[in-house]
Amino acid sequence: MDRVFTDNQEEIVEYGLEKIDANETVEVNLKDLTYVYRTLQEYMRFFHQPAHYQNLSDIHNFLGTADKPAGFHILNESVYEKMRDMFPEHIDNMFGEGDFDCPKLPSYYNENR
Repeated sequence: MDRVFTDNQEEIVEYGLEKIDANETVEVNLKDLTYVYRTLQEYMRFFHQPAHYQNLSDIHNFLGTADKPAGFHILNESVYEKMRDMFPEHIDNMFGEGDFDCPKLPSYYNENR
């Protein structure tokens, strides 16, 4: 099967969401949700202004590593620690079964780009 790539990250993120009842809600820990929100805000603050990343080293400095308290560390903490228990079991199962796996891959997976 030929792999299909896309530059449309919105298409990737929204894939499969129609399988979730629009009226379903969850209750989450406010402190954990705020941490995740603040992480997204920090990414917005950095990436909204191209002057913040004039060269590749600026991006490397922002991201750091998993064990340095920089961009990758807080993203990792948000996804794998803070959000771990936010989803109900049936949604966790849908992630595990690939219901949200877009058949198109992000263009950065394309080795021939």
